[in-house]
This record gives sequence, C-alpha cells and structure tokens, in this order.
Amino acid sequence: MFNYAYYTLGSREEAEDVTQDVLVRLWDHWSRLNQEAVTGWIIRVARNACLDRLRQRQTRTALLQEHFKDEERHQPADEHDDDRNELHTRIESAIRELDEPYKTIVILREIDEMSYDAIASSLSMPLGTVKVYLHRARRTLREKLKGVNESA
Repeated sequence: MFNYAYYTLGSREEAEDVTQDVLVRLWDHWSRLNQEAVTGWIIRVARNACLDRLRQRQTRTALLQEHFKDEERHQPADEHDDDRNELHTRIESAIRELDEPYKTIVILREIDEMSYDAIASSLSMPLGTVKVYLHRARRTLREKLKGVNESA
C-alpha cells in the first residue's frame, strides 16, 4: 500500500499520510469487511485516496518539482550512485506519467510484486485485461525511457 501511494504521489510524506488514512479506515470498517476481499478493498481505498490527493495537488506542481530538486541536492557524490539515482528518478517519473489504470497495474505488479490474479481481483478487472494493460504500460515505459536515454 505504501509503495503504491509513493509511486503514485511521488512523495514519501504524502504516501505515509495515505497509508495511515487507509489503515484508519480499515480499522473502522474491519468488522463489516469480507475477510477474503480485504486486499482488494485496501487497494481501492488507497487508489481513491491517492487520486483525491492528486486532484488537490493540481495547483501545487511547483512544490513537487522543488521536492525532487531537494532530493537531487542530497544525493551522494559517488558517480555510480548518481547514475543509479538518476535512472531511478527517471523510472519513477515515467511511471507517474502513465494514465490510469496503467499506472496502478504497473505499481502493483512491478513494485508490489502482486500476482496477475490478485491485481485482477483487487481492481475488479478480467485477468486478460490486466495482462493487456500491463503489456501496454511496459511498452509505453520503454518508449519513454528510450527517448530519455537518446536525448541525454
């Protein structure tokens, strides 16, 4: 849940806030939840909370850019670490630029390492649709990252 929020929002602090909000909601609704569907419920609530934050943030994009500048200033001077951090930043940025539901599916599969079946169940999508969307998202990410490497 935290990874999903972090990769969706791009901010550790906001991801922690969303995670806490979702856990509080889970605590409040625990007795009414179908125990077999808890994972899907958590993902849907986290996704909605992230989307709400993104809507609120639309006018604050300058703050997000400043956050990444601050992170870059605090990176170690080691050249190899700089390269890895730059690649990591580019990948995070490319993931954040994906449209929904591609972004959610990539985060759940590649970062949270959820199975295709679990993703399909959590997002109430057919398994085939999840696989097709993941394939399209990976292709889009390859194109975005290829373009970045060619311009560098």
